[in-house]
Amino acid sequence: MADSKPPLFLDLRLWPNRSMQPRHVPWVVGGVSLVFALMALRFLLLGAWPVLPFLLVDLALLAWALRASFRSGNAAELLRLDTHALELVRVSPLGARRCHRLEPLAVRVELERFPDTRNRLWLACRDRRIAVGSFLSAAEREELARAIEAGLARWRSGRA
Repeated sequence: MADSKPPLFLDLRLWPNRSMQPRHVPWVVGGVSLVFALMALRFLLLGAWPVLPFLLVDLALLAWALRASFRSGNAAELLRLDTHALELVRVSPLGARRCHRLEPLAVRVELERFPDTRNRLWLACRDRRIAVGSFLSAAEREELARAIEAGLARWRSGRA
C-alpha cells in the first residue's frame, strides 16, 4: 500500500534575519572586554576606581543582550497549504508551538501599507485576522504575500 500524502501547494519556513553569526559573539564580547580593560586601567591610574563596577555591568549587559538576541532568532513561522487547510504554525523562541488552521477557500491575503515604507501582512479568514512575518522586512513581506497568493491560486485551480 502506497503512502499517499496530500499534495502541497505551499510549504514555507520563515525565520528572523540575523546580522551576526553565533560564532562571532565571543569575538565581539572579547574585543569589548579588551577595550573595557584598557579603559579600566586608565580610570584606575587616574584614581577613578568607582567607575570599574559600571564597566563590568556594561559588559554583562552586552553579553545578556546578545544572548537574548540569538535566542529570539529561534522563532519561526511554518506555512503549509495542502488540499485540506492552510496551516500557520508559530514557534516561539523557547520552542512553544501554536497552530492556526484556516480554510483555504475563505482565506484572503491582506497587505496593509502605511504612509512610510512599513507594511503589515495579514491572513484573513471570515472573522479572524492573523499577522504573518512580523519579523521580516517590508520587501520580504511583499514577496511573501505574492507567494501565498500564488499558492492559494494553485489550490483554487487544483494544480499542485
